[in-house]
Amino acid sequence: MTTRPFLIALSATVALALAGCGGSDAPAETADGAAPVNGKPAAAAGGSYAAKDVCAYLKGEIPALNKIGSPVGRHANLAGNLATFFESHGKPESGAALDAATKAECPAVRTEVLTLIDVDGFNAF
Repeated sequence: MTTRPFLIALSATVALALAGCGGSDAPAETADGAAPVNGKPAAAAGGSYAAKDVCAYLKGEIPALNKIGSPVGRHANLAGNLATFFESHGKPESGAALDAATKAECPAVRTEVLTLIDVDGFNAF
């Protein structure tokens, strides 16, 4: 059944693409009124979400990811779930910004999640 992992990965890719559509090109202000400076977001987490929130979310996803049999399936599952999380918590500027935030706030959780989905960083996610 190679079709199922392909469809899961395809669905996750479409969900992420749609999550990235829309929005304006103007820098958005954060809740505290701070705007991005020098192309980098005002929040250390790389977006309007708090790094501790994404770390807590990722930590909570680990048991579910461990139950999924393949890295492709885990990757697709996490992609869809993170898209939903970021819709309600604010999106990171990029995968590199998410990497920086999780390296600083929860390096062990970051490493475990990336190992489970078989990628080196969220910039490759």
